[in-house]
Amino acid sequence: CIELPEGQIPSELLNLVIEYSKPCSDEFALHAIIDSGALLAGMKNVVAAKHIIDNLPRSIFKGVLFFDNETYTGQWMILERSGRCLPKNQSPISERDAFVIFDEPRCRGSDIKLRFDARALLTIGPGMCKDKLMQAAGRLRQLDRGQSLLIVGGKDVFAKIRSYCAPQNEIVSRDVLQWTMKNTVQATANGLSNWSSQGFFFVTTFRKPNYAVEDEKLELGQLYGEKFSQNTVVKAVELSRKYHFARTGGKANLSHACLEMANKIEIQVNRYGHDFTTSLRGVDEECERELELELEEEEEIEEEVPRMIPIKETYWDFSTIFTADSPATLPITVQILPRVVQRQLTPSSLANIKWSDRVYCTQNFLDSVANLEGAKAVYINKFLRLVDVVIIFPNGMLLLISEYEADSILQLFWNHPCEGRDSIPHFFHYNFVTRMADTEHMPQKPLLVLPAVQRTLSIRTYQLQHQKPFLSIKRHKVRLILGGLNIKAVTSVRLFAGETMYFANSQKEALEAMLLSGSQSQMNTAKSASGEPEKIIEMRGLLHLLPYSDLEQICIYCACKEFRSQSQMNTAKSASGEP
Repeated sequence: CIELPEGQIPSELLNLVIEYSKPCSDEFALHAIIDSGALLAGMKNVVAAKHIIDNLPRSIFKGVLFFDNETYTGQWMILERSGRCLPKNQSPISERDAFVIFDEPRCRGSDIKLRFDARALLTIGPGMCKDKLMQAAGRLRQLDRGQSLLIVGGKDVFAKIRSYCAPQNEIVSRDVLQWTMKNTVQATANGLSNWSSQGFFFVTTFRKPNYAVEDEKLELGQLYGEKFSQNTVVKAVELSRKYHFARTGGKANLSHACLEMANKIEIQVNRYGHDFTTSLRGVDEECERELELELEEEEEIEEEVPRMIPIKETYWDFSTIFTADSPATLPITVQILPRVVQRQLTPSSLANIKWSDRVYCTQNFLDSVANLEGAKAVYINKFLRLVDVVIIFPNGMLLLISEYEADSILQLFWNHPCEGRDSIPHFFHYNFVTRMADTEHMPQKPLLVLPAVQRTLSIRTYQLQHQKPFLSIKRHKVRLILGGLNIKAVTSVRLFAGETMYFANSQKEALEAMLLSGSQSQMNTAKSASGEPEKIIEMRGLLHLLPYSDLEQICIYCACKEFRSQSQMNTAKSASGEP
């Protein structure tokens, strides 16, 4: 067993692999990493493969086998020394000739044919139980028959093993097994209370549906009136039994079979629960238990985000914003929104949405992070910038810019002369545009729209020159700008920003048209709902706003419309005798 030093655990683990692959005799080289302790969490498998491939013995390894979970379907890939990466079933390199990386999800059920003398590095993590350890070790099908393991863990895990096993010298595999068995016993004991409570509920409500629904507790006094206390599992189960029996009329109302089952539950708890304690609050712990289950479910779907570093944004001549006719003529790289969605977002079905080609994004807006090797993220689902500032060009084109660009351009707009401002772009905050688009009228309070009046020209002088109040002129100008915008372009920006409510009917109609593709096949002329727009909402972390929203209702309507069209077409084919 080896204890990793403090620091960057993924890097230290890979360095350990490289170190153990350098002995003069190749027979001591490692052949696999079985990361059941999730010590490589935060590092992509392909990055780990590239990190170690050049340091592995060439006489043994021709490549690195890893599971690529970056693709939509996910598959085993082999990285060759030449840099070529192919699916396992297409690579000329066999499994036995490759170093294998089992990430945590692949430590259970994966069947890779390793060498008969393979030596694997197995990682352990906090709270690991026997089942997980045995499943991970089982990746070596001939363990102790030529194959062997090297167990590795962090300082926190080894400290817990020492506190429990108190080894005289170095920690060995026997100590690890004792520690995992202790964790397994504790995890099993923690489930006794829930298991017994559910058992008592079953035996007391069997064939008695009138008792199946418990009284709902809504008052704070009922829920949190009693203090928490630590007690044995046996005591907790006894209180649970009394509660369920009292609610349903006691033992007299139980059949012989149900009473026998309740007695067996008590026997099991008395046998295994005396040495363990649990949090207890009378008989009203059910709500807390449900909350704990919800938290456990949330933890089960948590996903480790790869470690990234921020990208330094590129400077460009921001003053050219006043002379450019459209975003495409700026001296920087810009991309239209449909191309961004197609190339840099997953799933690929998002490209089926008919995004407006009048919306552009600067490269600074798109490039926010890079991986530890400095390569930009291919897919930016988890690193999307917030839509904050929109530049509206005279021809109605929209440009989304980053915060850095917005700060630099904002000062230029403030100092830019007001003459000829009909022919230059305007600087809008995204929330202002959406508010105008929703209400479809100008509010009475002054709102920010740039370019503004020259600082050297007073508002009074400006009003005298134009014979109108300044705010009236300003509101009229904003109406002209926003009134000339393409509804589809505004709706595309709002959907990309994660909006779920669209109060204006024109935007709802535009959104419906975006979600109904116009593609036709040889046998199908009906429009079909497409795009999975809820994925965009999920990327923005606003999935809780989707239920009962305008977007959800429009998605349901599009799906129903597609179903009706398909049904009518099938009926027409049947009537005409077409196969």
